Amino acid sequence: MTRSSKMHKQSSRPYVIINCAMSIDGKIALPSKKPIKLSSLEDFKRVHQLRNYCDAVLVGIGAVLMDDPKLTVKSEFVIKPHNPIRIILDTRGRTPKYAQVLDGKAPTIIVMGERYKEQTSKFTNVEVIHHSIDTSGNIELSGLLTIFKEKGIENLLVEGGSTVIYNFLKDHLVDELFVYISNKIVGGMNTPTLASGEGAKTINDVMELTLYEYERLGDGLVLKYLANK
Repeated sequence: MTRSSKMHKQSSRPYVIINCAMSIDGKIALPSKKPIKLSSLEDFKRVHQLRNYCDAVLVGIGAVLMDDPKLTVKSEFVIKPHNPIRIILDTRGRTPKYAQVLDGKAPTIIVMGERYKEQTSKFTNVEVIHHSIDTSGNIELSGLLTIFKEKGIENLLVEGGSTVIYNFLKDHLVDELFVYISNKIVGGMNTPTLASGEGAKTINDVMELTLYEYERLGDGLVLKYLANK
């Protein structure tokens, strides 16, 4: 499933895998930011098998507000599915009351900023973690991953959105990245891409990954990269 090493269990953080799908031109949604189906049926099966393998799956609040994902494992893709812990990075506590991640079908953790504790009472049947915010106004990730490790999370799957993906990569907190390239072209100068955030300021800030495997799935292609430390 992954190139995860047993030696990583000695690390203070989980083994982190980013998984996402994009169009041929690197887009992950329509120009309006409305979600678009990019994965083939074969890729959906791969994603659900990957979720089944991991202890937890993480997304940012933007993905919840736009996509309303379940983040569970479907039995049509996996025999005897195991739902991972669902983790939402939600600095200001904006997860809607009726979001599918709050449906009780899998353990759920909401991570909020320390200054927004008054929002805690709106969440029931989930665990709320209040954590520090970095200088960019986002949840600080390195210390948070240490907390996850202490909770027994050994493998963490990050599924988006683009700012979350960029921040994990920027902070060198990624071990592998899987990207499915569909057979679609979306276009648009301001259309969301795989990684957004503040972006590289100089050539020295540009991140390089090592391609180690690729596979054709339907009319698309899965590329698998190792992150360079």
